[in-house]
Amino acid sequence: MQITSFGCSFTFGEELDDLPDWFNDKSDKRNYMPLKLKYEKASKKSYPYILGSFLDFDVENNGWRGGSNDRIFRTFFDHLINNKKKTIYTIQWTFPHRTEYWSEKRNMFRGIVPDFNTDFKKQNSKKESLVYSSEYYTKFQNDDVDNKKLLRYIWSVDSLCKQFGHELIQFMPIENELDMLPDSFLNSMEIMTLVEDKIHPTEEQHKRLAKYLLIGLTNVLRDKSN
Repeated sequence: MQITSFGCSFTFGEELDDLPDWFNDKSDKRNYMPLKLKYEKASKKSYPYILGSFLDFDVENNGWRGGSNDRIFRTFFDHLINNKKKTIYTIQWTFPHRTEYWSEKRNMFRGIVPDFNTDFKKQNSKKESLVYSSEYYTKFQNDDVDNKKLLRYIWSVDSLCKQFGHELIQFMPIENELDMLPDSFLNSMEIMTLVEDKIHPTEEQHKRLAKYLLIGLTNVLRDKSN
């Protein structure tokens, strides 16, 4: 059995003290694609690794700084469809307004968020991702559409894990108004309380969350054995 986790910087373990100094250097090219794909390694102090230590399971943490729900679902699906191992998936959903697009120029997916740094925008006004982001968030982005898309993702992940025989825990550590959710989706308010509303939890908060997920997972496995 292994644990495979997907999420954004929350799951990645952003700001934990075992990450290299260059992560905070915005001029370092390893912080950007395509080098980011090679060098980005999640913190060993993040909750997936703590949960794995409780259960003595191997862990694969695919948390991605700045990741969107589109990326989370896409990479989860690509992993699951090729996965031959019995797996516990943990899916942490992020801000619904984040997204990604396919870049023909770079031949890869590129993530965008609405809060690009203003000075960075001025210095890189013709940068493809900034041009796309400006167009998307001023003309096309819609909160209601994004929330409905997330709900489809949540139910799709639940159905896929059942179809392929994997265990699943999913949650969203952000205030939301989602309803009609599957049993695999944990209580958002309880999660937010555990991490004190932080999108980048401390080491102690990661430990608390791992213990909480362990209880949820234990309950799931017990129900299935009965």
